[in-house]
Amino acid sequence: METLNIVCPHCQKVNSVVNEVEKRQVVCSACGKPLSDTTPVACDAEAFKTHISENEIPVIVDFYSPDCGPCMEMAPDYETAASTFGLEVRFLKVNTLNDADIALQYGVNELPTMIAFKNGMELNRFSSRLSKEQLKMWAESLIQMTL
Repeated sequence: METLNIVCPHCQKVNSVVNEVEKRQVVCSACGKPLSDTTPVACDAEAFKTHISENEIPVIVDFYSPDCGPCMEMAPDYETAASTFGLEVRFLKVNTLNDADIALQYGVNELPTMIAFKNGMELNRFSSRLSKEQLKMWAESLIQMTL
């Protein structure tokens, strides 16, 4: 059976999950919380690095600032889109006021900017506000792209 490494959204522990069979109801081996939690994960530099490099599912990162109107307008749509994907796509959030170095490292100079990653590699990005429908379509395309 094929396994996937999936990072816990709560404690950042890497878990090996049996693909398709266990993915629906699996809990973290370290903290016991559900790996399928769909709440976007607020990341500092260390958590960001772990999620980007260790997750074997696509990861979408929202680079935002609490001072950015379009960022805050998009936040509910981002959360709604994330709620659809469980263990298929991990949604992260990076506050560029707190972690400007991450934004700088990835050339983020417009907000909001969302970047999709898989196995540590950038797949694509958008530097504009997206609706929940656009976010869902993007996430679906990432799943198809990485099968």
